[in-house]
Amino acid sequence: MNHEQERIMNNEIELIEVALGNLPSHIYCQLLDDAKLHTRTDRPFTDASLQLQVGGEHYEFDIEVKLVRRKETLRQLIPYASPNRLLICNHLTPFLADFCVEHKLNFIDEAGNARVNCMGLNLWIDGKSPQQQLFNSHKMNTANKPSIGVVKLLFPILAHPHLLQYSFREIAELAGVSLGMVSKGLDYLESEKLISMGSKRRILDEAALYRLWIEYYRTTLRPKLGGIRLDLTSSWQQIALESSDYWGGEVAADELTHYLEPFELQLFTFSPIQRKIAALKVRPHPNGRLWLVPAFWGKTLDINTKAKALLATAELHASNDSRNIEVAQKIYEKYLPYHKESYR
Repeated sequence: MNHEQERIMNNEIELIEVALGNLPSHIYCQLLDDAKLHTRTDRPFTDASLQLQVGGEHYEFDIEVKLVRRKETLRQLIPYASPNRLLICNHLTPFLADFCVEHKLNFIDEAGNARVNCMGLNLWIDGKSPQQQLFNSHKMNTANKPSIGVVKLLFPILAHPHLLQYSFREIAELAGVSLGMVSKGLDYLESEKLISMGSKRRILDEAALYRLWIEYYRTTLRPKLGGIRLDLTSSWQQIALESSDYWGGEVAADELTHYLEPFELQLFTFSPIQRKIAALKVRPHPNGRLWLVPAFWGKTLDINTKAKALLATAELHASNDSRNIEVAQKIYEKYLPYHKESYR
């Protein structure tokens, strides 16, 4: 594979990740055969295979990854369109989206808009614009994406910026990562010019760190959180919390703003999951509205108001719900003010 082919492949992989990542959180996606991206052919819908899981049902598709600027690009795909084939593309205008519907061409675009009709699955997601970068003061090197350990490290640093002055061992304990990960993670953040590790350790670009947290919580950390979905039928207010239990997502947002009526619930806990399920007296259910999640940070970390705001906004954005994103913006304005000056 030459340099140009590798560049195209990386762009296609990124487009797939963005488009699928912007789908609503109840739709689960899995690439079944992305090796095809390395061995390109001229035949449409042979780039990879994709499985969508919706409501407990599985649907498999052969996908075509393509940048679409004009109707003519779509017209070339029409002879190959079928219910089990799916186009993944950049954000389509309403005109181009309607053209796809007219010609029975399934698609998911990078904003998370979708028109899919396949063997009982009727997916229609409309009106979403490409997500605006919340904080664009710093341009990240997208070829050097942060690992899950770096994303975990961001949480305590943003919640308690003074932790940069602590020893690596203390930071590791608070972040819930290994000592080696602290060294690698801080090196990464310094290489991106986000922090300074000189004689006076400090944050250089707080806005970009927030952006990094929001983007990679959704795509890197969240899929690895684990936990279990539970069928909660009673009110979330009736759940008796232990001292080390913390709400994320909609409940955390409601506690901070009183601007939501939470339905999708996310509860972080340090208790063993099975013991917690027994205490809650609820049953597991794949589509349950309570997501019980093992806490990913260190047990000694103080979950202050800023930490709660970080947990709330990250999950609200991951939901891709316009109402939730509106509430996330209110939380930013009140609890997560940012500026370009370094911390003193």
